[in-house]
Amino acid sequence: MTVGALALAACSGGSDGSAEQTPVAAPDEEEPVTITVDSFGGIFDNYEKAGLLDAYMDEHPNVTIEFQETQDEPDYWTALTTKLNSGSGLADIQPIEISRTALVTQQQQDRWVDLTQSAEADHIDDYPDAKNGAITTEDGAVLGFGTDAGPMAICFRTDKLEEAGLPATADELSQEITDWDAYESLGQEYTEATGEPWMDTVSGYYRLLTSVEPVRNYDEEGEPTWETNDTVRPAFMRAAAAAEQGLTADYEQFSQEWNTAMSTGAFATLACPAWMLGYIKQQAGDENAGNWSVMPLPQELGGNWGGSYLSVPRTSENAGAAIQLAAFLTSAESQNELFNQGLSFPSHSDSVEQVRDVTDAYFSDAPIGEIFSASYASAPDQPLGVDDGVIDVALTEALVSVRTNDVSPEDAWNTAVQNIENQAG
Repeated sequence: MTVGALALAACSGGSDGSAEQTPVAAPDEEEPVTITVDSFGGIFDNYEKAGLLDAYMDEHPNVTIEFQETQDEPDYWTALTTKLNSGSGLADIQPIEISRTALVTQQQQDRWVDLTQSAEADHIDDYPDAKNGAITTEDGAVLGFGTDAGPMAICFRTDKLEEAGLPATADELSQEITDWDAYESLGQEYTEATGEPWMDTVSGYYRLLTSVEPVRNYDEEGEPTWETNDTVRPAFMRAAAAAEQGLTADYEQFSQEWNTAMSTGAFATLACPAWMLGYIKQQAGDENAGNWSVMPLPQELGGNWGGSYLSVPRTSENAGAAIQLAAFLTSAESQNELFNQGLSFPSHSDSVEQVRDVTDAYFSDAPIGEIFSASYASAPDQPLGVDDGVIDVALTEALVSVRTNDVSPEDAWNTAVQNIENQAG
C-alpha cells in the first residue's frame, strides 16, 4: 500500500470525542449471539491455536465466534478507517495496534466503546499504567483491553550458523555481539562464508535499532521530532548502510517471499519482538523445530515493537458480549497460555510476573520468559503521536527502496521526508 493511502485513512473522519455513550450492560447468557471479529497479524489465529476460542464457546454455549485476519497491519488499518468513516461493515471486535492509539484516542473517541462504561470495567486495572495510558483519552475514556506487548530480542537459525562455522548458541552469540557494530561485523563473516544475507530485512533492522531509544517519532510534548532527533535518521542511515553492504535480504516483511524464507533458511537472523515467535512457528513449520533460537539484545538493552488492544466499535449490536469475550481473551490466564505456547508476550500485570520461567522447545529450549521479561522491563516508554503509522510506513518504504532498487540512502531519506510532509497531519 502507499503512504498516501495510509495518510488519507489516518487523517480523515476526525472526531472531537464529544458524543455521550450509554453504559454497556453485561450480555444475556441465554441469548444466542454471533460475535464477529476483524483482526490482523495473526492475533485471533493465535487465540485459536491456543484453544482459547473453543474454550470460551464451551463455557458460553450461546456464543459463536467468527473471525477473519488480514496479515499486514497497514492494509488492515486502511480498510478499518474506511469502515469507520462510512459507519458500516465493522465487526464486533476490531484490534488496534499501538502505533495507532494516539490517533484513535485523539480523533476517533466517539467511534469506540469506552470500556469504563461497561460491565468489565474492573479489568482495566489489570494493566500497567503505560499500557492503559496509550489507549486512554484525555477525558479518561479507555478504548481497548491490552492484548500483548512486543519486547525485543534477536531470533536466529542455529543450523545456518553452525554450517557457517560461527557461534551458534545464544550464550556464544551474546559474547560475540556486544553492540550493533559487533552484530554487523559477525554478519559480514556470515555473508562472506555463505554468500547469503545475515538479516531478513532492512526495515526489521531499523525497527530493532529504534526500539531501544527513549524517543522515536515524537517527543514528550507530542511534537513530531523524527526528522531532527538522535534516533530516527541515524537508525535509518545505519540500516540503509547494512542493506547496501548486502547484510539484509531484499524481502519485504510479511510478503510471501519473506514467509517462505523463514522455512528455507534464506537468512540467519531477524529482529524478534515476542509476537514474532508464533509467526516463525507458523511459517517455518514443525520441520524447523530446533533450528531456531533466541538471544537477548546486546548491552542488556530493552525495546518494544508492537502490542495491540481489543476494541469494540460503537456500531456493534453485540457490544456487551464482545466486551466480555475481549476481557476473557486478555485475562492473565489467557495471556499466560499464549506465552506458554510461544505465541505472544503478555501485557497483563499479573502475567508478566508469572511467565519468567517459560522455555520454548521449538526455539532450542530458549529461556524466552527470562529474555522477553528482561527486555520488557528495560524497554523505554516511547511517546506516541497521531502520525506514527504514516511516518513508519514512509520510512519503511524508503529503506526497502535502498535494498531493492539501489536508491542511495540520502535520496531515500529525502523521499521519505517529502512523503511524510505531504501526507501527515
